[in-house]
Amino acid sequence: MIKAMKGARKKQGKIVSFAFALALVMGLTTAGTAFADPAPIYVDPNSYAEITKVLERPMGVHLPAPEIAGFNFSATPQAFDDAAIPAGLSFPEIASISLNTNDGVLPDGWTRTYPENWGIDSIERSLRFDLADLSFGRAGQYDYLIEQQPNSHGDITDTDSRFILRLTVGQNDAINNVEFFNLAGGRAGAAVDTPRFVSTYTPVGSLKITSEVSGENADEHKDFEFRVRLTSTSFADYNGTVDATITNASGSGASDHTITFNQWYSFTLQHGWEMEIHDVPLGTAFMVNEPAATEYIPTVSVAVNGHLPFVRTVGNSDRPATSETALSQAFPVEDRVVGAGENKVAFSHYLPHTAEAHIVQDNLIWIAVIGAGALVFVALVVFMRKRLN
Repeated sequence: MIKAMKGARKKQGKIVSFAFALALVMGLTTAGTAFADPAPIYVDPNSYAEITKVLERPMGVHLPAPEIAGFNFSATPQAFDDAAIPAGLSFPEIASISLNTNDGVLPDGWTRTYPENWGIDSIERSLRFDLADLSFGRAGQYDYLIEQQPNSHGDITDTDSRFILRLTVGQNDAINNVEFFNLAGGRAGAAVDTPRFVSTYTPVGSLKITSEVSGENADEHKDFEFRVRLTSTSFADYNGTVDATITNASGSGASDHTITFNQWYSFTLQHGWEMEIHDVPLGTAFMVNEPAATEYIPTVSVAVNGHLPFVRTVGNSDRPATSETALSQAFPVEDRVVGAGENKVAFSHYLPHTAEAHIVQDNLIWIAVIGAGALVFVALVVFMRKRLN
């Protein structure tokens, strides 16, 4: 009896152990399935047409405001290669697509790229025309003109690239092939994998150059000679001209000037005068100097893109002060360009106080009287010594 009970308990224990092991294995299998990578979602490559939007700007320049810098793309039914749209083909409407610079905030999809042209900040993003659920009515080839609509932002230059989207449709509205071609002269050109639409954002700023004098005998009507040079860079690939205005101390008496890039331009300023160079592409390198030494001691204060100005005083008057000299001690090379903030080169000229020649001339009589008195005093001293001896 006792042996039978012991055998039953032993058998029951084996059953419990087996059940526990089975549950453990099933639990591990379920956990492994739960934490495994999800199966990839299949997207029919013929259910969309993908394009790429690229926006380039000078390095360090903020993106344009999204409310005024949207990019819109359309797909318009059209026949190419001098052919008419075949009769009986019904082109379904493909919805337009758009994005703006707000979408540049991660993780919305803009990607920063690194073009060969150093100094250009380039971002891009992929967009897709939705081709799913289009109803064509019959098999055939359907061509659409893909283009970017004009941008209203004055500082953005859009590409004029246009492409052909060709859809090959089989039975039951099935899209069998999606292709892109360059459009040149109304004809289909070379096939392209993914059309790229490039826009360039080139905002403008201004550069101010001022002059003032100080010192008891400083001449506020003295002309000081200056030169300015605007230089194209990879930040701002520009080789044209810009306008400038010089105003006097009262803010009136303006004179107009035209400055050509990559050339020195000479001008003069008096005390309180200011030259302002307008609509300078951001990223333009600049240099201003005072080529002729004067009896004044110059100081130059340089502000770049609103940064606190750096001041340099020249120790002797035969060393002309330049903005480049100041900048070389204050800013890295890539920052010596016109930025969105204040850009200003301010020259100050101090005339040290010196004794005037007429001071001596006006007091010759008194100098003579004092000299004569000194002689009389010396003679008297000599006379008295002789008498005492």
